Amino acid sequence: MLKLLDWYIIKRFLLTFVFALGLFSLIAIFIDISEKIDDFIRNKPPLSAIIFDYYIYFLPWFFGMFGSIFVFLACIFFNSKLAQNTEIIAMLNSGMNYRRFLRPYFIATAFLALIFIILNTQIIPNSDKHKFVFEERWINEKKVTATDNIRVQISPGTMLHIESFNYLDSIGYNLSMERIEGNKLTERLFASKLKWNKEKQMWSLENYRQRLFVNGKETLVSGMIKDTVLPIKPDEFIVKTKYISSMTNPELNEYIRKEREKGSAHLSSYYVELYKRTASPFSFFVLTLLAVGVSSRKSRGGTGLHLGIGTFITFALLLSTQVFNTFGITNVLPPAIAVWLPNIIFLGIGIYVAYQSPK
Repeated sequence: MLKLLDWYIIKRFLLTFVFALGLFSLIAIFIDISEKIDDFIRNKPPLSAIIFDYYIYFLPWFFGMFGSIFVFLACIFFNSKLAQNTEIIAMLNSGMNYRRFLRPYFIATAFLALIFIILNTQIIPNSDKHKFVFEERWINEKKVTATDNIRVQISPGTMLHIESFNYLDSIGYNLSMERIEGNKLTERLFASKLKWNKEKQMWSLENYRQRLFVNGKETLVSGMIKDTVLPIKPDEFIVKTKYISSMTNPELNEYIRKEREKGSAHLSSYYVELYKRTASPFSFFVLTLLAVGVSSRKSRGGTGLHLGIGTFITFALLLSTQVFNTFGITNVLPPAIAVWLPNIIFLGIGIYVAYQSPK
């Protein structure tokens, strides 16, 4: 059962976290305003849109991006205060073992980790949808409208290749398509131009040549224009990697499934995004263990020294996380290993630091 001391530590830890999060959120908003003030002046979005269509949704993104830092700093600041006031010495001298001392910290961390899992998988993706809409309308000048060298599997056994596609007019150039059934090539289709017909919800091929292979015989069909149905829509040709974060976990899993069925070879970035949504909250436990271990010893440098050491460790973890995520995206490492390896490494460091802490 939780004792009075446990509730004291949990409450003070969480209050320190909320205070740090609120303070730095205001600072982040002012910094973001200073960076986007030229865009706001040039495009003149309404003040209500800036507040309710952007910054309301900017805050969840900020929480998810830097939540681990604030967990660590809140823990190290509060625990350092306990150490400087010799309260930790009194607790341990009363017969409390170190694992018992860690318990309220991990209870508070588990509560925060649960909240951030919900944030990362549901709230932040939905917030990013609104944030991206505002940025596309009022901030971004150069929009993603075209892509080159598209190669996808549009249905089982059917591969489609397009040299270039423009999303603004839904026109693609130099199309080639192959259909294979039972390890046999049954159709080849070539066209110089592919255009989406919104009214008919069909594709129009221009200057096309179609070769059909049936019972060992080849039939050639060609013409200037042909309407056809393909199991793919124009918006599926434009890959907007930054919009991955706007998908909830069910949406992201479904998107990965569809891309895998199409034969897409570039799924690593999607898996990295999926795995880090749970790996990031788990890092709260690693950072809490490190924070308590680093700040439990009373020192002449006081809280400032502990915060300095803690800040260095935090940014070392963030840097290693970014590096390993890049390894996962570029297939240097499997995405799951790349995402979880920094937590495993720093967990080992945290266990060592906790073992060396005064008991």
